[in-house]
Amino acid sequence: MPLDGGVGAGAASPLAAGRALLSEFPRVVLVLATGDLVASFGFSLFFPFLTIYLVQELGASAAQAGLVIAAYSLFSTVSGIAGGWLADRVGRRPVLIGSISLTALLVASMALVSETWHVGLVMVVLGCVDPAFLPAARAAVADSVDEARRPRAFGLLGVANALGWIAGPVIGAGLSTLGYPLLFGVSGLLVGCYTVIALRWLPETRPTGVAHRPVDATAPGTARAADGPRRRVFVAFLPLIGVTHAITFLWVTTLPIHAAGTLALPTPTWGLLFGLNGLLIVLLQLRVSTACERRSKPRLIAVAAGLYAIGLGLVALLSPATAVPGLAVTICLVTAGEMLLMPVVPSFIAELSPIDRRGTYQGIAMAATAVGSGLGPPIAGLVLDVMPGAVLWLAAALILLGAAAGFLVLSRWSDRLPADASVA
Repeated sequence: MPLDGGVGAGAASPLAAGRALLSEFPRVVLVLATGDLVASFGFSLFFPFLTIYLVQELGASAAQAGLVIAAYSLFSTVSGIAGGWLADRVGRRPVLIGSISLTALLVASMALVSETWHVGLVMVVLGCVDPAFLPAARAAVADSVDEARRPRAFGLLGVANALGWIAGPVIGAGLSTLGYPLLFGVSGLLVGCYTVIALRWLPETRPTGVAHRPVDATAPGTARAADGPRRRVFVAFLPLIGVTHAITFLWVTTLPIHAAGTLALPTPTWGLLFGLNGLLIVLLQLRVSTACERRSKPRLIAVAAGLYAIGLGLVALLSPATAVPGLAVTICLVTAGEMLLMPVVPSFIAELSPIDRRGTYQGIAMAATAVGSGLGPPIAGLVLDVMPGAVLWLAAALILLGAAAGFLVLSRWSDRLPADASVA
């Protein structure tokens, strides 16, 4: 499908497609992409090794490490909704800048802690501030880009994010050998660079002149009543995406523990394998995002869940002798699923949301995924502590296949939604 600038996404190189996107989108998308690149590099320095740090350096169990991650995720349910609500009322820019600034300080502060519960406390506070930026950023994209091009816009942000994750895990593995305090300090400094970028170049995009419609405006013919079918699809979508995220998140949080323990994989090797995720996204995300345009988004999410299921199910068959090639295949499969989820999920939410509640809808959806990521790691860690790893990964695959079936059912409902000019 050709880009608006005339570049055929299917035939052009990733670099040419990238240049076309850079010339196509407004400044806000490019600024967000630049900020994502810098901040993701900072996060990728430490996050792939956080559970390893907790288990190997601080003596936590796999279940305790999962609870630390869960503390962040569970508290992010509130901050995601609050961030989206505030973004609809005070603006996208102040919410994003405030969230990123506090996040940078908290990441850097982990250099000063030395106990598992200390890290857990920082993650609780981090969960209260960091996720607020995401619904604000997604709403800003929806404000600035028309519906047809949104998968490409979110795909561009995904590429920027992935660029940071390519080198980050490799460099983070090296920095970890010099000490985790240095790792956390450098990470916080890099995340803070996003604040500088946003202060200097990020414009405000919140629509002006759009009145917030009262919640009880449900009489036939009103705008709120017209939103009803989309709202019902959105409500049905929330538990499905929550369950999906609970399981897909395990490859970042629990799989490193399994790889380092059961599969005896060295930490630097895991860092190299993790970097494969970012490399594939940089090379292929723009083409995948363009191919997703004007297709049923719940069906695409179902395909993504199926790819994750195959990838995580494969882990159950691996041994130390087959760990490196097997995990490489797993990462390729889950990355393929991620490349579908990354542009499609926020685009689908934007389609379902009224103009005056874009941030709120994104925040509510983010809260659903946060509940999933909050419950998934501790439960998976507990299973990993008391059962063979194969049980965990086979169960994960089966749950994802069930979620995929649910999205296919949802698509029969959502694909019949009528066009509505009040929903951009």
